Amino acid sequence: MGLNKAAYKRLGFKITSLLLAVGVWLYIHGIVENMDGSPLAYKDLKSVEIKLMGEPLVLGKNLFSVDLGQSAVDIRIKGPEKEIEKITPLDITAYVDISGLRPGRTYSPVINFITPDNVELVGAPALVRVEIKEKHL
Repeated sequence: MGLNKAAYKRLGFKITSLLLAVGVWLYIHGIVENMDGSPLAYKDLKSVEIKLMGEPLVLGKNLFSVDLGQSAVDIRIKGPEKEIEKITPLDITAYVDISGLRPGRTYSPVINFITPDNVELVGAPALVRVEIKEKHL
């Protein structure tokens, strides 16, 4: 009662398939472990407040006001699911650097973002309208 050539050939394919499946599983398991055991997730955050950094270039003792085209932005982030679940708009810092901008003009500076570790920004507006106005006393 022996195995014929066809049976040996099928057995070889089965063993190869099993080894390949185990290899793929180990590879994916290793990736998930590198993400702190949590699968990758995406989250949309609404109304992340835009803050101002720096001071515009002001000549003399004039005061100024800064008008932002919008005070908050909607963004999309990705990262390990365990961390993404906990993140709120307050955990993200969005800011515009207005250093050296001159009063009387309108600008479109880049919005910069600071996110928690292991979290990546994948969708957000790049620019915001900023108008610097002089106030004369």
